[in-house]
Amino acid sequence: MWNLLSASVIGTSHARNNTPCQDAHRWTLMENGALLIATADGAGTAERSQAGATGAVEVSIAFLEGALTALIPDDASGWERLLTEAFKQARAAVFALADAEGLPARSFACTLTLVIATDEWLVTGQIGDGVVVAQTLSGELITVAPPQRGEYANETHFLIADDALTNFDGRIYRQHETIETLTALAVMTDGLLRLALDVVDHRPHAPFFNPLLNFAANHPDPKEARDQLHAFLASPRVNARTDDDKTLVLAARVDGQ
Repeated sequence: MWNLLSASVIGTSHARNNTPCQDAHRWTLMENGALLIATADGAGTAERSQAGATGAVEVSIAFLEGALTALIPDDASGWERLLTEAFKQARAAVFALADAEGLPARSFACTLTLVIATDEWLVTGQIGDGVVVAQTLSGELITVAPPQRGEYANETHFLIADDALTNFDGRIYRQHETIETLTALAVMTDGLLRLALDVVDHRPHAPFFNPLLNFAANHPDPKEARDQLHAFLASPRVNARTDDDKTLVLAARVDGQ
């Protein structure tokens, strides 16, 4: 089983400008043991990106939950098809929101990061600059989904882009073969990038991740733990390093549950 904690917290620049938090996230732990996580970051200049991000995570999680209830893929090609369809469904949902409000799709621009973890597989899909870090049984931290790099500095890929469905970054790991057994995952939007990763090679920063993942594995009270995670993300210590919205989802395997 997994212990899960998550929070999305408004950035100080958004608060100063009376702009809402434009991040969104959803996760679910299925009866068959599959863990599903989605995070999205709305484009700061897009007036309805909060709605786009929320729609993207809700639709992608709902689609994946339905698909994986019916059948869990048993090879990489099956996972690739599933990821492609999940992004297709999420993208269509964002365009439907735009049509319903009579606005251009760019008004709903957002990134989208998807994670699926089963006993055998770890699957990530990325459009944009989110991050997924895994911790293995030996304690190693691995950036299993780094932020996508654009052609130019600070260029971000968005779900509404014409080439989104052909240029998303899908990565498929088979536990015990291409990756060691997982013990924990951290999924985040780019607001935490400078605190969490080396900016050049995207190596995880152990002093950031290890206490958080240990906390996720050992907290006794889920509500109190969520409140503490929210307080950490809103703290002066974090805000001194970033003024952007911040989303963090922590998942830790717990033996015997």
